[in-house]
Amino acid sequence: MHVPDGFLSPQITVPAYAAAAPLWAWGVRRHFGRAASESLPVVGSLTALAFVIQTIMIPVPGGTSTHLVGVLLLAALYHPLLAFVCESLVLLLQALFFGAGGITVLGVNALAMGLLGPLAGVAAYRLLRRVSERGAAFAGGWLSTQVSTLAIALVLGLQHRLSERYFPLPLTVTFWTMMIPSLAVTGVVEGLYTVFALALLRKANLRGVPA
Repeated sequence: MHVPDGFLSPQITVPAYAAAAPLWAWGVRRHFGRAASESLPVVGSLTALAFVIQTIMIPVPGGTSTHLVGVLLLAALYHPLLAFVCESLVLLLQALFFGAGGITVLGVNALAMGLLGPLAGVAAYRLLRRVSERGAAFAGGWLSTQVSTLAIALVLGLQHRLSERYFPLPLTVTFWTMMIPSLAVTGVVEGLYTVFALALLRKANLRGVPA
């Protein structure tokens, strides 16, 4: 799901950074002050877990792979901006130490995987929570994956329109190549992970976890 360095031109990466920067500043200021000290152990643990599961590649047909994101819980339990900051940190560490994604495309990857996906997932979770929390968690995890994947596919399609030198494949190819595994595999596993992780948090009854 990551866009690697070199796939996107400055026409896309610079505006993405311009959009992400004030959101990073706002998120850090709002969610990482003294008032958040009680929730920081849980937030840190969920962020570390997201880092780990994003390094686990799930093989899909076609000789490629996909991976989970795992930050919907941060968005659902706390706030989408907090999830955005935490996922951005995960992406930065992956780019610096594991060569996944990249620095120039950090804004694009963060907006797609850390903001747009979790926002959609939180909306689904809150809408369905009164009916079934487990069903809401699964739906939120599944939907967040689809929105993140769709956002990346559309950005790559836009880059193809702007310059084939950066990305040679048209949207018709990129869309189906990314969305079919996301719809059938990654979204389902992400939904199950969200249900399982939320159940563990509820059972543990940790301080700093909202009811």
